[in-house]
Amino acid sequence: MAQAKQNLIEPSAATEIKPYTMNFGPQHPAAHGVLRLVLEMDGEVVERADPHVGLLHRGTEKLIEYKTYTQATPYFDRLDYVCPMNQEHAFALAVEKLLGIAVPERGQYIRVLFA
Repeated sequence: MAQAKQNLIEPSAATEIKPYTMNFGPQHPAAHGVLRLVLEMDGEVVERADPHVGLLHRGTEKLIEYKTYTQATPYFDRLDYVCPMNQEHAFALAVEKLLGIAVPERGQYIRVLFA
């Protein structure tokens, strides 16, 4: 037991922690393919984060260019496999805002329950 304790290296106060760069995503389970972050770390503290977005782009804008509202809605399910209803919700909100449509309060509650 004493021999094992002697083999341990004690951290000293003079140990220098060098900053390093770490890639987070897009293959990380928390990023699930839609986000990549280049993180500059100082120990366990994130000093700077450089987000790389656009990994989700699939040309959906072009695909739905000549579709009706009901034909376009299913395309948004395929944008993000983790939360497909949120993508539909965002599309519906955008169309309603563009057309000046007011959704009844009951409809808003139902929508929040699904998303």
